[in-house]
Amino acid sequence: MKKKNDIFKALVLNPLVVIIYMIAAYYLYYLSMYGGVRRNAPIIIGCAILLLIWLFVCLFIYFRNRNTNKYTEASTRLKSISTYWFYTAIILLLSITATTGYFVYQSAQPYNGKLSWVIDDLVNTKKIAFEHNNIFKNSLEGIFTDIQSEIELPAELYVSSDLNLTYDSTGKITSLYTLIYGKNQNEETEAFLLTLDKGSDEIQVRLNGIINYELNETKRLQPLVDTIKAIPLQEITMDWSEEETYSIYYQGYRSWGNNSEGIYWINDEGNNISVPDSYSDEEYAGYAVSVYIAGKEDTITPKRFIDRSFTLSDDYIEKQEKEKNSFDLGYNYKDQVESYFLTEEIGFQLPITDAATGSRYYALEKTVDGGASWERINQEPFYPSSGVSSGIIFFDEQLGFIGLSKNGGSEGFIYRTEDGGVTFEKIEIPEVEVTVSEDLIYNPFDLPDMPYIENEKLYMTVGQGTDGDYNGGVKALYVSDDLGHTWEYVEEINN
Repeated sequence: MKKKNDIFKALVLNPLVVIIYMIAAYYLYYLSMYGGVRRNAPIIIGCAILLLIWLFVCLFIYFRNRNTNKYTEASTRLKSISTYWFYTAIILLLSITATTGYFVYQSAQPYNGKLSWVIDDLVNTKKIAFEHNNIFKNSLEGIFTDIQSEIELPAELYVSSDLNLTYDSTGKITSLYTLIYGKNQNEETEAFLLTLDKGSDEIQVRLNGIINYELNETKRLQPLVDTIKAIPLQEITMDWSEEETYSIYYQGYRSWGNNSEGIYWINDEGNNISVPDSYSDEEYAGYAVSVYIAGKEDTITPKRFIDRSFTLSDDYIEKQEKEKNSFDLGYNYKDQVESYFLTEEIGFQLPITDAATGSRYYALEKTVDGGASWERINQEPFYPSSGVSSGIIFFDEQLGFIGLSKNGGSEGFIYRTEDGGVTFEKIEIPEVEVTVSEDLIYNPFDLPDMPYIENEKLYMTVGQGTDGDYNGGVKALYVSDDLGHTWEYVEEINN
């Protein structure tokens, strides 16, 4: 009977079974590290099915022959080989399992592989049913009503860079993208990335956790919410009735200098809308909300509404003047630092080490005690270039990006580190050729923004800088599947 069991076990774990198991393990590792469900999952499932089929075949053979003497008549040599192979197969399978398990575990560590992005998305992203989705009926408050039904937001909110929203002729909000932040009850600054994809009925809220953003008065969200209530959106939509999609853009306090084109004042707490005097020398500035048709800004003038009841505080204006004067004098760079915090304790910053006309030089520093002390990691992270820092972001203590703008913000570069900032390499971004005429083909996109995570991938927008005017100021969207080593152009998107 013992001979029969030994031969049966060797039959179950024959060399072909080990090979199939090894193939499945390899593709499982590859899936966890690099993704590609459509490409890798069928192979893994196919291997699993083959192994199950073989197990059932072996069981069928075993039960059919268990009462016969077929196996007991086997030679001593066959029995010996079967025993040795069985234990060898066990060792091989355990080794394959342990090795695969180790690499899968490593891929689950933050930003180490595709699995880590999936886990991060599951933990930090929440999908919320978007029910109050009609901007005519619910204004913007509907968005935050739905979000706050499941997530507690800070009382006072700010936009990090800008807010982009589109809606259709019925008022249904069809897409949304913005990063908002504010101080919670513990006086910690929390950030939330809001995304509504076209065709989706769910708002995706990414909980970006505690960050080190200073509350920027020029980025207050409340003026947007109140201004939207006062704007006659339905009338504007009817005036542009031939269009299918309408856009709203907000980035906080803005100035158009003395250009009054498309400007509308909102007066008397939203009860009166007027057109400014085009012959006035006043500055047209304020918390502006733009309503426009994407891609047709040159032919259909955007309507920019400014509620004059929202103004910058005297304290803010006074602080700005002090900072400007101190920088012009060439000292006191303390408040000019770009910084990014991963946790309450761990953060990175780019302090200015020197300045020349129109350019600055930076170092990279790290803190592990919440900013109480800083260690200089890199004396010249942008070497040999100088300019003005355009951003910094770290996804863990090793992987990070920093940006540098040149020539007054007309162009820029982005740099990547995977060793915590000890070394940086400039990212090569594939150029996009735009045909303006038969004699003019050029790449208008030359000012990259900081990368961000979405749908388990790294994305990055590249703008046109201060001198760009192609197609209403659109940006180029890029995606990376290898943690920012290489980038692939996706499409043009509205700024």
